Amino acid sequence: MEKYNKEIAENPNVELIHVSLDRSEDAAEDWAETNQFPWFSVLPRDVERSKLTDYMTRNAVPHYSLRAADGTELANGSAAIFSKLAELGDETSSASQ
Repeated sequence: MEKYNKEIAENPNVELIHVSLDRSEDAAEDWAETNQFPWFSVLPRDVERSKLTDYMTRNAVPHYSLRAADGTELANGSAAIFSKLAELGDETSSASQ
């Protein structure tokens, strides 16, 4: 949660989406509520319809994938994603100076 608050929460260029792979809606909602996730969660009934399955490339939970707006993968895995976010933040800061 600390990394989310530091790197994503206030970044207008990034949105975190949780895609639930739970078998039941109740389990998915309970898990997100219990963990107090502030980000958007796609429930099992909506995963196919959301087209987010197009970006699910690993059969592991949790799976992290950072994508550009066009769907291009920028980083894969938690450490790589937060490293890339820091890099992108540095690029944005340099460009605005």
